[in-house]
Amino acid sequence: MPFIQCDIELGLSDEQKIEIVKRMVAVTNEAIGSSCEHINVVIREHPAANIGETGKANLGLISRQQQAA
Repeated sequence: MPFIQCDIELGLSDEQKIEIVKRMVAVTNEAIGSSCEHINVVIREHPAANIGETGKANLGLISRQQQAA
């Protein structure tokens, strides 16, 4: 029974999070053959200031995407 944790920046819509879960389940099913009904996905959201990437924190990648839209 796979258990997947996904840590992301705050700001994705519920629809986007649903899509992440669907894709993670599909990829896991394809990769290891586990039944989709037994694959668990948990999304944990964090403020941009709590996430560091390439040695920098508070990049706000999701919030910048939303501003551009």
